[in-house]
Amino acid sequence: MRRLLSALAALTLFVVLPAPAFIYYSEQNMPLNGQDKNGQPAGLAVELLRLMWREMGEPEQPIHFLPWARGWYLLTQQQEAVLFTTARTKERDPHFLWVCPISHSRVALVGRKKDAPKVASKADLAKLQIGVMQADVGEQLLLSRGVSPSNMMAVERMDQVVRQLIMARTDLVAGNEVMLRYQAQNMGFGSENFVTVAILSEQDNCFAFNLLADRQQVARLQQALQKVQQGKEYQALIARYQHVHAQPHVGTPPPLIE
Repeated sequence: MRRLLSALAALTLFVVLPAPAFIYYSEQNMPLNGQDKNGQPAGLAVELLRLMWREMGEPEQPIHFLPWARGWYLLTQQQEAVLFTTARTKERDPHFLWVCPISHSRVALVGRKKDAPKVASKADLAKLQIGVMQADVGEQLLLSRGVSPSNMMAVERMDQVVRQLIMARTDLVAGNEVMLRYQAQNMGFGSENFVTVAILSEQDNCFAFNLLADRQQVARLQQALQKVQQGKEYQALIARYQHVHAQPHVGTPPPLIE
């Protein structure tokens, strides 16, 4: 009997567990996604993903938190890579597979209320210094609209983007409007200190997948998301994170820069 148990134990050493279908990457950009003070994954997108895994009957999987530019690079290079939360713009759309939506957002140009420049067209941006996060949607949209890299100050994290604006090193910053204001609030600067001068884009925020990803598995995640969105837990989750979704502007809306 002992020999049989020993043989079974040895056999288990050679059992190869199936590799996970995906490798999940994200960044520190609360309240959408990030790590809490204990280093645990947190935020709207993370909690939503957990509900999706549970709906699929799958265990929770590791989430690797990296600087956004690094996560973006891995998304383009690794077949199994998933990156969230990713804005699904028309420029990005054909280059990835998508599971949507996590939330809806505006990519905006935000300035200091006391001295924000007026922006009515792309031509106005040529005279300004704009803070962006490397490989972020704000940077990509500005480039696609013909703004020169010399007019942008690119840094690694969103909190650094906001700090540039507060310290008057930039005239404006470009990024997810809600996230920019959230970062400023965390630094002790309320929304009343800032103003949105223009909109670059409005879109869904999603889970982005490499184009070579297993499409059946991507479809399973999309189905799980849609099923989750019909449940009471999802409604409670959205209620707790309602401030993450873009709200209508009061008064005259800022111009759209296309």
